[in-house]
Amino acid sequence: MNLQPLFDVKARLEQSAIAGTGLLGEDFRLQRAAEGMKPLAAASPVFGKIGGGLDKLLSAQPEARSSLLLDLLALVDAVVYTQAQTGAEGELSPLPAGSGQYQELSYSQLQPLLAALTGTGGGRMETVQSARENHPEFFTDYRILPAVAAGLGDSYGELAELNARILKAQGPGAVPLLKEGFDPAGKKEMARRVEVISTIEGSAATPWLLEMLPQAKKDVRAAVLTALGEDPANTALLLELSKTERGANREAVLRALAKQDGEAVTAFWAAELAKSSESVRFLGETRADWASDLVAEGLRTRLERAVSSGEPIDTKGREELSRWLAPASGKSSPAMLNCWRWADRHMPDICALKTGTGHPLGFEENLLNILMYSLCAAGPGPLCDLCRELWGNDRDGARYLPHALLAFLLTRPAAEVYEEFLPCVERSSGVRKAQALKDAFTRVFWNRKEGCYQVSHNYYGIQAGGARPAVLYEPLDRRWFDLLFKIPNIDDILRRLVSPEDAELQGKLINYQYRKILEGGHFIEEDVAFLREHGWTEWKGFLDRKVRKDGSLTTFAVVRLLNQTSLTGPEKAAELRNLYQIVQEQHAANKRPTWPDQRVQELIAAWEAE
Repeated sequence: MNLQPLFDVKARLEQSAIAGTGLLGEDFRLQRAAEGMKPLAAASPVFGKIGGGLDKLLSAQPEARSSLLLDLLALVDAVVYTQAQTGAEGELSPLPAGSGQYQELSYSQLQPLLAALTGTGGGRMETVQSARENHPEFFTDYRILPAVAAGLGDSYGELAELNARILKAQGPGAVPLLKEGFDPAGKKEMARRVEVISTIEGSAATPWLLEMLPQAKKDVRAAVLTALGEDPANTALLLELSKTERGANREAVLRALAKQDGEAVTAFWAAELAKSSESVRFLGETRADWASDLVAEGLRTRLERAVSSGEPIDTKGREELSRWLAPASGKSSPAMLNCWRWADRHMPDICALKTGTGHPLGFEENLLNILMYSLCAAGPGPLCDLCRELWGNDRDGARYLPHALLAFLLTRPAAEVYEEFLPCVERSSGVRKAQALKDAFTRVFWNRKEGCYQVSHNYYGIQAGGARPAVLYEPLDRRWFDLLFKIPNIDDILRRLVSPEDAELQGKLINYQYRKILEGGHFIEEDVAFLREHGWTEWKGFLDRKVRKDGSLTTFAVVRLLNQTSLTGPEKAAELRNLYQIVQEQHAANKRPTWPDQRVQELIAAWEAE
């Protein structure tokens, strides 16, 4: 059916509405359009109604035309709307592989994310991260996924790394997009493409990597060499490349060889470490027993040498010890466990080590920290048994109490752990007890997404998308919180431990935070904002003690804290007036120009006027 007469009528009615109805009776174009409608009017009742409306309009008295015109135009608009259609000429074809999927998402929904991925300037990282957390489906859209891939070359390195993590999460579907247009002689963007492809495909990427290797340059070549380490079949090739590559490329080969296994690899690394102890840093990520044995041997040899000589440790010697200690994290071969036992037996000698200036070397703390990192990285297993063993040999001391507590939390029922450790914790002095609990629980956090307690020595690294951490055997026994809420200044630990869905503990946490602020201890704007976001309203006098104790606190700092509250302008003015009076009474003798009278009065007046 030809609907052009209907569209002609609509156009003429709209023109009449603009021009006015005074000359409507003489409008031959509208009359011609009405004639054109007659075949349609005979074919359909709704079109017949429009035709009848046109006849009535054209024959109506001038004073009645306006209302008739508007009624008829509304009817025509409604009919035309029902006849609308969308489309384009030509055949439909599927989207290119890997370029994303069609999602029922409007452009307005995606525009902020698209602008953040393709634009410049600040604030983009937060937009992308927020979309990733709240709308992960956005990143599968065909309009977004290519922009994420292009964003691997973003000038802001952290955003480029975030884009890489997003693409890794997309899985195999993103690989064709990353391989399309790949330039083996390109820059950092292409190197990140290699990293993402290698993470997704693992050893299956080897044929493509070998195809790219002869043409790869600079950063891309280093990325390809590193990625070859994901396939055990590449051992022989990597051993050969270790003889020919130089500089950053050889370091990439070493990173790849650290992921390999077998007698040839072990022999290579033994020779490499004998030649250059600096290469031990490449063994930090591997958990293989051969690497654990080599690191244990090197660390123990250097500790034995330092203890037996009894001589001061110079800067070079300290760097050498630290270089071998860091890669021990997470390793748990029998040789490494024996290395820890040896260090425990000789801890008095290690504590006695001095620097060249006669000060304590302090290597005991480094050892205990790495043992804790190892436990967090390895999770349930031999290191848990080792920590329980070391603690069992030294129950009267607190050296291994945090390690043992964490080991028990990873491997034993929650109530049993609490009842086992409470007497030991209570026997400790207040400071030692608080420190032991802090050292253990600072490694534990509630993962809201997973709905469980997890363990990590690097909480913020986990939040940024690091490796999956170990999970506690059971959720924490709630009785621990009775002890933790008595320890001052651990609100950052408590916030990680308390589930947002736990109303009872959230209430205790809010009160804990408020007491800390009210007592005038150290706190920052985010601490005040935390209370506001959780509905806190008792702000009167909350800064009084802080201002009394800290004579160097500036007007600027106080105003920023007040602005984080839910106080109204006049209420903030009253607080500032009270605080200014405290400054005059307590700190006038300091004569610090941190509370200028004129500025204070201006702020008070501005807030009172709100």
